[in-house]
Amino acid sequence: MKRIRIPGILDILLSADSREIETLAQDLRLDRAYMDRSLPLNRYVLGRVRKVLQIDGRSLPTVAARDAEGRAAAQISLWNRLNAVAPDLAEGPDELESLAAYVRGEGLVDACGPLVQQVVGRLFFSDFKATSASWEAALVLDKAPRTMNPVLLVWWAATKRVERAKRLLSGMVQGDLAGVHAVGIALHNIVSGVRVMRQLFGDPSERLALSREAARARCLFAPRSVLRQPTASVSSDKGELTTKTLVMLNLQAASASSGDRDVIFLRETWSRCPAERWVPALLEGIWQRACGLPAKSDSNGDATGCPFTPPQSSH
Repeated sequence: MKRIRIPGILDILLSADSREIETLAQDLRLDRAYMDRSLPLNRYVLGRVRKVLQIDGRSLPTVAARDAEGRAAAQISLWNRLNAVAPDLAEGPDELESLAAYVRGEGLVDACGPLVQQVVGRLFFSDFKATSASWEAALVLDKAPRTMNPVLLVWWAATKRVERAKRLLSGMVQGDLAGVHAVGIALHNIVSGVRVMRQLFGDPSERLALSREAARARCLFAPRSVLRQPTASVSSDKGELTTKTLVMLNLQAASASSGDRDVIFLRETWSRCPAERWVPALLEGIWQRACGLPAKSDSNGDATGCPFTPPQSSH
């Protein structure tokens, strides 16, 4: 845990430890209401994040306050819906063939993003069709809350690039805010995992050694970080956190250093990710499809590696 504090200007607590993050994330006083913006640098950070991650004044799920109207009900509804389809997805259905082919090394490396966006988008609108424009919009939304490039920020403001990206993706998912988050922001963690899966598949020794469960575990990526702010004073190892303090939980670094997969989805916290079962099932299904492994029901639960043998050239 690290704290950066300049009285009257900045107060940020950073944690990249999975146990610390679990404790902080479970504390109901650490919220996403972001009410106190009295410190100028904190206000700048929060302002950037809030502006990007909202549409028509409505916050995307990842920055909605705990008590925001409808937030909890929408979270549970999506969690239940994704859990219902996860078991079938883990069996490697036909809809994953394009991603399985990518993992097998077919097609261009840059094709991964739109392929993932297509699968994710269809969760929110059955006729969703990923395009180069929708993928470019997702790249903009991924970068927009984090970039400090002043030239880029001025250019985006002048061209309304971020707003146009949000409008495009919102229209493609019928205005579903969770859908915008999924096809514009959350999918980048899946894309990172599928790209790693392609590398693993391309190494014969890795391919033969990895079961579907092991491949899934190797390809799970956490979001870079999430932001919280106390609604009341909170004690910590770095002193008292006030309503001015901005708490930054670095999930990606915590997961990478500890191997703790629960921290990826903030399980057992009020802000848990509704896709905590769906994403692992997707990765498992892609690996199974790429390898041509039998369904779990036909394999007696054996954790076997991938027996795939690339076709031999006739020349």
